Amino acid sequence: MIKHGSPDDVERMMARMDAEESRPIDDPAPINDFPKYGRPLVKVGELYGKAVAWTPHYGLIEWLDVSGKYHIGWAHSSSIKRVTPDEWKGSSSL
Repeated sequence: MIKHGSPDDVERMMARMDAEESRPIDDPAPINDFPKYGRPLVKVGELYGKAVAWTPHYGLIEWLDVSGKYHIGWAHSSSIKRVTPDEWKGSSSL
């Protein structure tokens, strides 16, 4: 039986596809996914999110803005910092 996702799941899937198409041109390495239920909590600048995937030079980060809107985008690995659950200030809705 095939289960249908929520509209949020479809929106996130489409955002992920767009992010993969707009990946940094200087990194042709394969994209490696983190397990859905084991994604690292990260901080990029003042932004808190979860790492979805990675290459040797970039990480694909998902986050919710203050209004609850979903975003996903690439960040250079040097700007990504893993944080503990106690340090993380991101949305529990991710």
